[in-house]
Amino acid sequence: MTPRTSAVAESTARGVLLLTLVVLAFWSTWGRVADETAVGAGSAVVLAPPLGGLLTVSALAWRRRPELPIHDRQSDAIVGTVVLLIALMSQWLLVPRYAGAYVLLHVDVMAAWAYLLGCCIFAFGLRRTGRFWATWLVLAVASPGAMRLVMYLLGGGPWAEAAVVATVVFAGPVVVIVRGVRRGRPSARVQWAGPAVTARQAWRSVPLLLVVGVALWLAPLPGGAETRLGHGPSGPAGPGQNVPAGWTERSVQDFQWAPRMFGPSATLYRQLLRADAPRADWDQLMRPRQAVVQTLTVSDPGQLDVYPLEMTYDLTNARVGDPEPVDLGHGITGRYRTVVDDDRLLTWSLLTFTWTRSSDHVQRVSVLTVDDHEYDAEFPETVHVAGSTFGRMLSLLLRGSASVTASGPQDKDLAMLTELGTNLVEAQWQTQ
Repeated sequence: MTPRTSAVAESTARGVLLLTLVVLAFWSTWGRVADETAVGAGSAVVLAPPLGGLLTVSALAWRRRPELPIHDRQSDAIVGTVVLLIALMSQWLLVPRYAGAYVLLHVDVMAAWAYLLGCCIFAFGLRRTGRFWATWLVLAVASPGAMRLVMYLLGGGPWAEAAVVATVVFAGPVVVIVRGVRRGRPSARVQWAGPAVTARQAWRSVPLLLVVGVALWLAPLPGGAETRLGHGPSGPAGPGQNVPAGWTERSVQDFQWAPRMFGPSATLYRQLLRADAPRADWDQLMRPRQAVVQTLTVSDPGQLDVYPLEMTYDLTNARVGDPEPVDLGHGITGRYRTVVDDDRLLTWSLLTFTWTRSSDHVQRVSVLTVDDHEYDAEFPETVHVAGSTFGRMLSLLLRGSASVTASGPQDKDLAMLTELGTNLVEAQWQTQ
């Protein structure tokens, strides 16, 4: 076996080992991506960056240029350890912190690329790994959250998804090839460098990479909305809900931008209801209460995980309480939460449930009340991927979950929403 053939075989063995480690360390992640794709969450876009990175690696290898014989194993150890720590912190700290936006952001996928980068630095050396800068740039820039945002800005739908995937897959190789053509032929005065990291040095790093891989494998992942999906009436679903007895529909609003976020057939409908008669247990001043019923109808249940309910309201300076289960009858379980709006100095209560409607529709229904009981009370506006979402995520990163979480029990409208939610569910069955 020639020295060149031996070097190629050794590099191939290291590469196969590292890819195996990444697959096994993030086995749960790849399983979740497959499950999300099956239920229509569009998570197949997560596969575009590794495919683009693979093509970029091929382009860089084809345009191989000479390297200076400079190498520092101590630098490899320092930088590689820092990158592995970033992967661990992302998986154990950021994934739970952004549990509500797990499918949208898929921070664990970015942790997988960080783990792969750290492994490559230990196995091949910092300088040799840096030769493939364009590959790491593709993996870093084309994050799941960034790709979904671009898809939304392009109007959503399959054409936007295809355009984003094609750009991610082919942008890196094209840049590498064009850059190589402009730079011309390599200089003959610089000799090709041998293996930057010897086989002994590389394989001595394997135990550390295994330990980190096991720690990543043990990290739990958040649950999905499909685990809370109930079975609703089997009849055809309208854009909104049938109004239960004792309530009157004051106004309706149909949001035309819903297909951009939730798919071409999605609808988002908002109904303002007002009680026909006041009740002392709902308001001591005997004012008729009001509530907003918001219905999101999609064809694929996975879309409910991509953009959770919190992203359809402006929660820039709001704190959301922990969910409390509520039995609404017919096997439907709702989730009651309170939101403290520090901007408006208001507290609003939210009851949410998800269910299947007919054989090809899924609905997320939310019933909302505010502690302002006046006739002209303002309810939180329904918004789409707004700056409030970015501000909320930045606050989570810098200040922790306490900055967006309401503490202490807030059960002001629990009884009212439980009754209204139960009657709302019953009203849908009565019309079947």
